[in-house]
Amino acid sequence: MDKVFLYLYPIEEYSKVLNLGNEYYDSSNIKRPFDILNRTIQKRYRDNGFKVVFVLYPDKEIYGILPQYGDRIIYADISFIEANGYNADGSKKLEGEIVYPNEQMLINQLGDVEELVIGGYHAQDCVKRVGEVAMANGINTIVDLDLTDLFFNLYRDED
Repeated sequence: MDKVFLYLYPIEEYSKVLNLGNEYYDSSNIKRPFDILNRTIQKRYRDNGFKVVFVLYPDKEIYGILPQYGDRIIYADISFIEANGYNADGSKKLEGEIVYPNEQMLINQLGDVEELVIGGYHAQDCVKRVGEVAMANGINTIVDLDLTDLFFNLYRDED
C-alpha cells in the first residue's frame, strides 16, 4: 500500500492569479513562491516516501510545479471549460451549471493507498470533496492546508 500526496489542478488559471511574477519577486527581494512550493513538496512528501500525483483537466497543462522522476499525472473526467465557474463569454455560471470531476474516479486512479495527503486548489471545494470520498473509501486522509490555495498567503513563513 502506498502513501500518496495528491495535488489538485496546478494549472495556470488557478496559479497565475496568485503569482505576481518572478520580476516582481526578484526586484522586491522576495523569494519566488513556486520555488518554495516545489521545495516544500520535495521535503514534506518525496523525501518521506510519498508518491506524488498531480491532477489535471485533460485540456490543461501543469503550471508552476516541476514534476520529478517518478511523479504521476492523472486526469479528471471533465474539461476545465466544464468545471470552470464561468461561461466562454465570461458570464458567471449558475450554481447548478458547474460540473465537478468524478472524485471516485480520481481516487480509483491512485491504486492501493493507505495514506493520502491532499493539497492544491481549492481547499474548501474540490480538495475537500476529494478528501471526503477518499475517507468514505477507508483511506487515511488529511488535507495539507499549507499546500492549498492558502499557500500564497503563507509561503514567506519558512517554518
